[in-house]
Amino acid sequence: MNSYKRILIFRFLLPAIVLLAFVPPAQSSTKVCPKGTKLKTTNVRRGETLEAVAKRVQVTPEDLKKWNRRLRPDKLKAGQNIRYCVEVIQPGSIGACHKGSLVGGRNLDPDGDHQGIGFVTAPSRKALWATKETISYVKKCAAEYRRKFPKGAPMNIGDLSKKNGGPLGNHLSHQSGRDVDIGYMTNPPQSRGYFNRNATRDNLDLPKQWAIVQCFLDNPDTMYIFLSHTVKDALLVYVNSHPKLKSKYSKYFRRLSILRPDNEHHSHMHVRFKCPKDSKKCKN
Repeated sequence: MNSYKRILIFRFLLPAIVLLAFVPPAQSSTKVCPKGTKLKTTNVRRGETLEAVAKRVQVTPEDLKKWNRRLRPDKLKAGQNIRYCVEVIQPGSIGACHKGSLVGGRNLDPDGDHQGIGFVTAPSRKALWATKETISYVKKCAAEYRRKFPKGAPMNIGDLSKKNGGPLGNHLSHQSGRDVDIGYMTNPPQSRGYFNRNATRDNLDLPKQWAIVQCFLDNPDTMYIFLSHTVKDALLVYVNSHPKLKSKYSKYFRRLSILRPDNEHHSHMHVRFKCPKDSKKCKN
């Protein structure tokens, strides 16, 4: 190509190059939406005003104008695409245990075989959802129990929460994925997956029961363990009979500590965990 042709091509392309240099970049979703929200789109329906669109997507008309710079409210057309931003709700526990919900929960028994390492559930048990932290803690203590007692009866796991949390049967709590019921270890054992035997001083298997309670006490995220007065008193006697255990764990048997005796939990204990650190809407 000779120099004359190069000059002609350059003269032809120069205006286009200059024009592109001054074209403002497209508004990206990261610049449109504020932090903690994500971009979504909707199409205007026939006869809708800007106010009607805003009400339908649960934002304000002013927000729609801000997120759609070229929007002409007086010239909306059916099918017109409009952008808007919605809050991003992170998986976790929301609200309190007695008045809350669960978002993006995990299932304790995802394969549906009603068992795991060191634990079993009843085939009819459906409320096996919780935060990922709760599931991790329960599985860890079940595995630790199995390590200490390879031939012992498995831990019977009861209710955690429903998939999306909220009220659960007769429970006053279990609404936000931070509660779990665990059957007591007795001799003879309770039926597989069920709480069909109350714990007494005579039938409580203290070494096994302590191994489970100890695991949860060692977890700094354990908030409370609700259990019967009978079980608490029996465990205290067991701990006091072992000097090493007494020096470390006797504090948990004091009034208003983690161990909370009551007159309800005769066949199982109820473990509650603190709010996960990344669950900003959770309440202890």
